[in-house]
Amino acid sequence: MYLKSLVLKGFKSFADRSALTLEPGITAVVGPNGSGKSNISDAVLWVLGERNAKNLRGQAMEDVIFAGSSARKASGLAEVDLVLDNSDGTLPVDFDEVAITRRMYRNGESEYLINGTVARRMDVLDILHDSGLGTGTHSIISQGSLDSILQSKPEDRRALIEEAAGVLKHKQRKAKSERKLANMDQHLLRARDVVGEVARQLGPLERKAKKARTYQELAVQQAELALSLAVDDLRGLQKEWDAAKAREAALAAELEERRGAIQEAEAAVEALQERIRQQTLDAGDLSRRHRAAATVVERFDSAAMMLRERRRAATARAGELELSIEANAVKADEAASELARATAQYEEAAAELDAAKKKVSDLDAVYRDLGVRRGSLERELSALSKDTEKMTAERETARRRHAENTEALSHGLAHVQVVEGRAAELALELARAQEEAERAAAGAAEADGELSALVADEAAAPA
Repeated sequence: MYLKSLVLKGFKSFADRSALTLEPGITAVVGPNGSGKSNISDAVLWVLGERNAKNLRGQAMEDVIFAGSSARKASGLAEVDLVLDNSDGTLPVDFDEVAITRRMYRNGESEYLINGTVARRMDVLDILHDSGLGTGTHSIISQGSLDSILQSKPEDRRALIEEAAGVLKHKQRKAKSERKLANMDQHLLRARDVVGEVARQLGPLERKAKKARTYQELAVQQAELALSLAVDDLRGLQKEWDAAKAREAALAAELEERRGAIQEAEAAVEALQERIRQQTLDAGDLSRRHRAAATVVERFDSAAMMLRERRRAATARAGELELSIEANAVKADEAASELARATAQYEEAAAELDAAKKKVSDLDAVYRDLGVRRGSLERELSALSKDTEKMTAERETARRRHAENTEALSHGLAHVQVVEGRAAELALELARAQEEAERAAAGAAEADGELSALVADEAAAPA
């Protein structure tokens, strides 16, 4: 058996996939400091199941994953494949080559594979147990471990020699067997404790078993009695079944009779429905007539309400007109008295006018006489100067009196015209008031007639 190849991917400084092919014999890896030579031995130790990060020159197990650089990002996992040639059958598997793979992710999860099949760490250690490989052995001596071996104590050197001679594996098997014997002793003690506990509980369990047997016998008797009761119940149920069948036959006959009655009732119902339909039509006609009568009644009610309103308005107007007539009567009396006074004044003025007219006519006659006499008097002017002056004074007096009479006559005529105009206005107002009173009386009489006719129509209308 020999190491055939080693494949590293994302392990420490091996960011890319790197494959190392090895041949039987001695293989040396040469390179400057920091080139990653020790990482190869660390990869071999890690894939064989090492779990201590310090043995891999790190602080945590995640340090074995490529942490990245300035030129490329960090890797998400570390993977190492170790291929062993097993053509001589050193490993207890039926393969000429055994590929052991270990993967680790950033989240701390780790898995092992043997020839591509997922396995446990214990399976890997069991395969490598008799080959001298694995953790805790000196098949892999890391950097700085040689000095500790050379300076170790005789007991440590003895362990190294026993490992090289193949004795260590037998000691490990012995220790494992001793652990198994100790476990078996513990199991035996627990079994003895269980036997003692069972022996202690055997008496109560025997009594319980006797009670259980008694219970089974009683249960059998109970089942037999229950079967007998069930047979009796079945017989009773059979009798009830026969009676029920007889009742069913009677009910079937009754059902047929009732079906016939139902058919007759259905025919009667159909006839009744036809009558109801006819009556419904009649009822619809009556309903329409009723609605028409209700409409007429509503119209009559509206007309009656309108007539009542008109009568009320006419009554109010008649009252207003009566008040106006009374007021106009008072005004007519006042106008009549004023007219009488004006008439008296007019008569006085007319008498004064007649007197003035008579005086004017007399004066005119005198003026004409004077005119006639003027010719003759002019000749007598020189002699009659004093008479002339006297006549002139008389003439001036007559003219002044004529002017005064004319002015008095004008005033009298104007006053007569005012009185006549006022009397005409009062006569017109009295005539209008009398016409309004007559119209109000006619409207009230008409409203009374319409109301009486409406009341008569309502009394004569059918309910």
